Amino acid sequence: MPPDVPFLVKGPSFAAGMPEEPEVARFRTAIDDAGALAFFDYWIEKCGADDIPGKAQIDPIEIPKLLSAMFIEEWDPSAGQSRIRLAGEFHREPDGSNIQDRTIDELANGETAELWKACDRCNFFELRPTICAYDLDHFDKPFVRHADLALPVRDTDSAILIYGYSWLL
Repeated sequence: MPPDVPFLVKGPSFAAGMPEEPEVARFRTAIDDAGALAFFDYWIEKCGADDIPGKAQIDPIEIPKLLSAMFIEEWDPSAGQSRIRLAGEFHREPDGSNIQDRTIDELANGETAELWKACDRCNFFELRPTICAYDLDHFDKPFVRHADLALPVRDTDSAILIYGYSWLL
């Protein structure tokens, strides 16, 4: 039976450098999907002793089996929320529509939008990885449960991107 949704799991903060190993290991145990776990382990491998990885360190050639379920979010200051920069085939609807270039408010509403925004606060401003899960009622799929692993990545010295991986619960 899939877990009750919505939920949010906050990982350790990387704002002051690499957290202690037990904190990282504890968050790792909350990841219940093989692809998401592989992506988290890859991201951790790319972390430096003092920082999260930069976007140049994440090489799609090294993780080809994960790409279809991945997405990249960027902070849109004019909207005051994140926007999907890029999204793999997992995020494409049968009619060909995709979540790419859309903000949270364009994609979700109510509890799901608030959960997504809470994840963004953790990711962009606290440099925390997160796992969040929700049903897809905002896409007229109320009984489909979906989870995202979101990992902060440096775009520039001051800008953060979120590299994420999604799966069905």
